[in-house]
Amino acid sequence: MGIAKKGTRTIVVDGERYRWVVAPDDEPGLGIVVVHDEVDGQRMVTWVEHGTVVAPGLVEVVIRRALERHGWTPRERGKQLTLR
Repeated sequence: MGIAKKGTRTIVVDGERYRWVVAPDDEPGLGIVVVHDEVDGQRMVTWVEHGTVVAPGLVEVVIRRALERHGWTPRERGKQLTLR
């Protein structure tokens, strides 16, 4: 599950390159959508409250937690991982 490249930002975490974007018009808050930059693998979406400043440091924390605590596999195809 990819995302359109236009409007995304890139970040490198532990040598892996990811693309991310904020989806601001969603009901539960701001959705941070992250995918691996090179592989069309599992997509991860996490939600933060409206008004939260979404900066690269926050995105890095979100990526690390998804990988370490929630079993996110960005290099493998699979159902979207949604964290609330």
